[in-house]
Amino acid sequence: MENKNVMTEVSMAELDTMHTITDYCDGDIAIIDNIKDLTEVKPLYAKMNFIILCTGGRMSFCANDTPMNLSEGQMLISASHVVLDNYMFSADLELKILCLSDDVIQEMLRQNIINWNIAAYSDRTRILSLPDEDREQLVYYYKLIRFKLDHKERRFRTIVMQAIVQSMLYDICSLIDRDSESLVPDKRSRGKVLFDGFIRLLSTAKVKRQPVVNYAAKLNITPKYLTMICTRYSGKSAIGWITQYCKEDVRYYLCHTDLTVKEVSIKLGFNNLSFFGSYVRKHFGVSPSVLKAKGCVAEAEDAKS
Repeated sequence: MENKNVMTEVSMAELDTMHTITDYCDGDIAIIDNIKDLTEVKPLYAKMNFIILCTGGRMSFCANDTPMNLSEGQMLISASHVVLDNYMFSADLELKILCLSDDVIQEMLRQNIINWNIAAYSDRTRILSLPDEDREQLVYYYKLIRFKLDHKERRFRTIVMQAIVQSMLYDICSLIDRDSESLVPDKRSRGKVLFDGFIRLLSTAKVKRQPVVNYAAKLNITPKYLTMICTRYSGKSAIGWITQYCKEDVRYYLCHTDLTVKEVSIKLGFNNLSFFGSYVRKHFGVSPSVLKAKGCVAEAEDAKS
């Protein structure tokens, strides 16, 4: 007999292979439009960010052992690395689910990513009750995404899809900010204050690829303690966060600016061009010049499609 209590790890890579469940998945963005397709849902470890809009019915579940309830007119926002289990669904449950990789959120929010990171990792999961106009707006976003999925022949489809999701993320960040302002200020733990401080330092650093010890020194803590609180509050190490931010800077400056490979290397603190080449190959699988060319080609091909 199959053990339904076995934990299933689900990442964006796994979702990319689940064609019977997802309506769309490109490795960074996934859309699941019908919860009825998710039969016999097992406890899972969600290794991606996700946004769930409840458009009908209700459900209860536990997120990292915290009981939660989601009902019509509410939206669930969750950071990555969250354990979900103990589900109970009403027969009329209707959900619209948007799953996002860390990389694509970093890319889309860019300089404003700090708002998402600090808000998303405050509670790891948050449920917002939406006024009618905000609920209607989010439904429109999903309808626009659905339209683009059903009309694959349209020009600029990928760019438009990304623009819709990016706009949706900004509006959701606005909703999070508004919700946070209405809450009674809580007494955050010292660890959470330090984690937020680390994210702020990292977000504003001109050169993000620095040793963990540099960031720890600015927070007056040890590198080991900084790594511990990062893992505790986000499921990702300090080095993991530094790498994520640095990768986005590399991708952005190579693919979306006129800077040469050498200029990007110097700008991001890689004074050795050979080491910069090795770093890009390690994290992107190609050389800096190929990555830069791919970015230009991808934009050109999307414009033609």
